[in-house]
Amino acid sequence: MEWIKSIRLMTKVEAIKKVLEDNGGIATWEIIYNEIEKYYPEAKKSKEWSAGIRGVLYKEIKNDKSFKKIDEGTYSLADYDINKLVLSPKDLITTKDVLTAIRIGQSQFRKKLIASLKKCPITGINDIRILTASHIKPWTQATNHERLDISNGFLFSPTFDRLFDRGLISFSNDKSLLVSNTFSEKILARLNLKHNQIITDLPIIRREEYLEYHRSKIFIRS
Repeated sequence: MEWIKSIRLMTKVEAIKKVLEDNGGIATWEIIYNEIEKYYPEAKKSKEWSAGIRGVLYKEIKNDKSFKKIDEGTYSLADYDINKLVLSPKDLITTKDVLTAIRIGQSQFRKKLIASLKKCPITGINDIRILTASHIKPWTQATNHERLDISNGFLFSPTFDRLFDRGLISFSNDKSLLVSNTFSEKILARLNLKHNQIITDLPIIRREEYLEYHRSKIFIRS
């Protein structure tokens, strides 16, 4: 079957493009990391595989090719329409305007989430000055309805917001904590986390589909 031999494997750039296309032209690092192997099977063979992927993407951006940076940890195809990221798009909007509009929308979301949930379900902290509204399905991937839907969020204290946002922890629908295998047991002990521990106060009802998205797209298992 000579035709099989003639099939050309994708480059890393082409693979990243495909991942972005699959996700509407935009994705976070976590989505790229989780899905690139579909198109570039060798992506994670080296010890520094994630740095290699980042290096390829950064080089393309530096040379004004293929991709653009939207915000910290979020990248899109070069021709992506950034107006899609705001609740009320307007003509000739700049990237700075987009980020400002997103943060205003996120502030509205946070107020609604605080009124509903009131505390971090892991630490029990209820001081709103330090609580962070964490989207389960990221703002960049969500519809306008999902962006302001309080079922698409949790309130976390800063450390756990960071862990959840970066895909280092997630949750099953029975409130079990899922922890990335990239963590050492020593770090887990310092964070006072255990695989599969039950987070009793975690609000699950109406968040099941959003959590499925987070587990499949954002959570980095290994």
